[in-house]
Amino acid sequence: MADRPNVKDILAKARAAQASSEGEQPAPAPVAEPVPVASPVAAVPSGRPLTLKEKLAAAKATAASAAPSAPASAAVPAAAAVVAPAASAGPAVKVPTPAELGRPLTLKEKLAAAKATAGGASAAPAAAAAAVSTAKPAAAARVLPPLAEMSDPKDLVEALRQTASKPVAGKAAVAARPAVKKENLNLPPRPNKNAAIAALQGTRRRFMIGTIPAVAWVILAWTTFSVALVAFSAMLGRFFFPNVLAEPPSTIKVGPSSQFEAGEVNERWKAEWGFWVVRSVYNGQDMLYALSTVCTHLGCPPNWLVSEQKFKCPCHGSGFYVSGVNFEGPAPRPLERFKLSVGEDGQIVVDKAQKYQEELGQWNDPDSFIPV
Repeated sequence: MADRPNVKDILAKARAAQASSEGEQPAPAPVAEPVPVASPVAAVPSGRPLTLKEKLAAAKATAASAAPSAPASAAVPAAAAVVAPAASAGPAVKVPTPAELGRPLTLKEKLAAAKATAGGASAAPAAAAAAVSTAKPAAAARVLPPLAEMSDPKDLVEALRQTASKPVAGKAAVAARPAVKKENLNLPPRPNKNAAIAALQGTRRRFMIGTIPAVAWVILAWTTFSVALVAFSAMLGRFFFPNVLAEPPSTIKVGPSSQFEAGEVNERWKAEWGFWVVRSVYNGQDMLYALSTVCTHLGCPPNWLVSEQKFKCPCHGSGFYVSGVNFEGPAPRPLERFKLSVGEDGQIVVDKAQKYQEELGQWNDPDSFIPV
């Protein structure tokens, strides 16, 4: 493997091309003597195989030492290839020398000179390779040991050369490959999408049906708890308010005394207010009084019997005169009277808050009757 030409060689070739274009004879280029390179194999102690890094270093050293010792028969076509393109490349490019410029060339100028001579020098390796291939047939590739067992650097160089000379498959080679048909591939069948969806829906339906009883029990439990909480809250709120009964007023106006006739028992207010308004003679005096409709035995409401002119209790048969005095049955005492008064408008007012009893002598109180 030959090294790439350096800037000094490129400048020498540029000067040679310039001299040949001006008709001058180029000066022969000095031939560099080969520098002996120490083989890394000798530096490795015996008793162990070479590592890959040491093998590569030995290969590079062997290639560098083998490059100057190329046979003269190969150098002649290379020189001819270098000179031939220079003569047939057309007009030469004028490259200024350091003497003409009065200063050394810069890197940019050196690269320009190298590019100018590269057109003529690029055909030299190809011509030399063609000459060598026509002059001597390619040697048969010898069989090399595996890379891990190589101990000779020359074998490693040969392996690298054979690897580099193998053709790389390009687009044409890829396109020339036989197409693989889908029928020849043993692919698994595609899953049925509709069947998978139906199976998923069936699983979801079974899950929902299975969870309905549990959800129903949870809903029932929470409903019962909510109802109990509301009832408890209502009872607690009722506890903080007093127990007050809405009672009707104790006084009522029954009209003027002139509308009541003698011996009349008016039952107009019996059902709603619980008393009779009676006009009768008691102790030789015509008077108007209000009798309670509650029997003094066990509290049953007696009835007024017009034909018999008495109050008769339907529960246990107690009887009372029109004056309210008891005369038969188990009743222990007469009926009670309510307070009577005359209002500013001339109407009689009955006050149920005040009661009068005959056995206590309270019927003689002027508030227990109104004389007529």
